Amino acid sequence: MKEKFRNIKLNGDIKIFMPEKQEYWIADKRNVIEHMVSICEEYFSQYYTLTLRQLYYQLVARDIIPNHDKVYKKIGGLKDEAVYAGLIDWSVFQDRGRLPSTPYSEEGIEEALQKTVDCYRLDRQRNQTALIEVWTEKDAISSILKRITNPYGITLVVNKGYTSSTAIYGAYNRFIQEFEEGGKVKILYFGDHDPSGLDMIRDINTRLMFMFCNGSQFEEVFSDEDVLDWWHDSGSTIYDIADISEKYECVADFEHIDSLSEKKQNKMYSLLEEGRKMLFIQSKDLFEVVQVGLTMEQIQEYNPPSNPAKMTDPRMKDYIAEFGKVSWEVDALKPKIMEAIVDESIKANIDMMKFQLTMEEEKADKTKIKNIIKHL
Repeated sequence: MKEKFRNIKLNGDIKIFMPEKQEYWIADKRNVIEHMVSICEEYFSQYYTLTLRQLYYQLVARDIIPNHDKVYKKIGGLKDEAVYAGLIDWSVFQDRGRLPSTPYSEEGIEEALQKTVDCYRLDRQRNQTALIEVWTEKDAISSILKRITNPYGITLVVNKGYTSSTAIYGAYNRFIQEFEEGGKVKILYFGDHDPSGLDMIRDINTRLMFMFCNGSQFEEVFSDEDVLDWWHDSGSTIYDIADISEKYECVADFEHIDSLSEKKQNKMYSLLEEGRKMLFIQSKDLFEVVQVGLTMEQIQEYNPPSNPAKMTDPRMKDYIAEFGKVSWEVDALKPKIMEAIVDESIKANIDMMKFQLTMEEEKADKTKIKNIIKHL
């Protein structure tokens, strides 16, 4: 709701010096705040919450303000002024890092059962041939992405930059279980188009593959070039999890192992005979990290505001060689566009017929629960 706590002066100019351009940005304060209010009302009418960065990028995209760090800080101050003055609804903005934790409670059994009906869900990804997860580096857009991932029953992972080893290990355990049950895994990645944002895709893939292959112990066997040559020349296309102690024949075809030295053969077999679960991956058949945004095609289509690429980023040289000295943040896209991109990517990677069958079964189960309530 809008609630006023103090008055603010809307008259006057905003004047900010931008040293890189050796010029001032001068704007009418009332005009900037009116555009801020308009954007917030537009988002709120569609049940979106905003972050300051999203508000800022929408102002940049509409050519109300220039894209500059000093301007960003000024917009933060103006936003607070407008909220305290009752011009912007307090509910438009959410601080996801400081949410209260309220203990669970109900008024009674009937209310609890009714909430069960409302909340009851089957695993909407069951019976799918691949486990799909959506990963993003940005917590700021998580509330937008959840509006798409939740209805499909798809896990959303927010990395907040480069993900942690603990989070990678958690994903490893989820995916290993999927592999053991004969499934595949695909991560749909949605992040910034900048040196680090693109490198995060490589980082996730590399760290998970390392764990799938039993880390350094598997690496030790495959560290020599002749072993790698043998592996690629063997023609194996079987990518299985195998618990050797139970089912040795599940392992990829090793008919070419005789081409290795006796020492390396013994090392290979010793690893297998220890009963370790090993995933042999040569291609994207079992596991894949796919960039679904922000891509150059999307940048050309939606034309989000650009930023200067961070020259201090160690990955900058390769990035500039391919894309030039500008980068783009995913926050700059409108929420509806983000939703459309992720929704389209999910639909392209799941069996929609199986999904609909699960939804129908879920609906039937809810009807059964409602009938139980009627007989209380």
